[in-house]
Amino acid sequence: MTLFLSLSIIKIETNMIEFLKLKIKELQLQIQIITLQIRILIMKKNFENFALALRIRESSNNYQAVNAYGFLGAYQFGLARLSDLGYTERKPGVSGYANSSFQWRTGYSKEYFLSNPDFQDRVFKEHADNLITQIKAKLTDYLGKQINGTEITLSGLVAGAHLAGVNGVSSYLKGHYDNQDAFGTKVSSYIKAFANYNLENV
Repeated sequence: MTLFLSLSIIKIETNMIEFLKLKIKELQLQIQIITLQIRILIMKKNFENFALALRIRESSNNYQAVNAYGFLGAYQFGLARLSDLGYTERKPGVSGYANSSFQWRTGYSKEYFLSNPDFQDRVFKEHADNLITQIKAKLTDYLGKQINGTEITLSGLVAGAHLAGVNGVSSYLKGHYDNQDAFGTKVSSYIKAFANYNLENV
């Protein structure tokens, strides 16, 4: 009986140690996120800090993140968007926009993408440049206006388009529908959270 109790106590203590280790890791991650958020607050609202804020929101600034739907990296890119930018292509005879409908072009791969932060940052800049061009061509009339208590800014629209595409942003601005992603995050929340960064000289 004494041996059994001793073994039970050891098992409980081992489980408690593992639990505490997990909690410490969670706290360390939260401290990292808070530190990055403070950095954003005290620094200029430029493109670099816009990108940092988006990385924190999308993946806790984890360049190797892969979510449950297969979105990749610090910015959580889908393969359909990477196809627009020239890094993936649609599989022959396959329709739709799910990640499974696309494959990597020669010279690129999931492993390469996840292991190269500089490459992800470069892709995000190309992505943002493209969104800015589309927004300025289609949605300039909304810039500076107030919609549902939120000022519409270029950076807010770029963030919203990163979440739901330019058409998704346009739908919200026109009062049709506040699109949301698979996790329930709405376009309006991104437009508000990422307002007033200076993206004019990206």
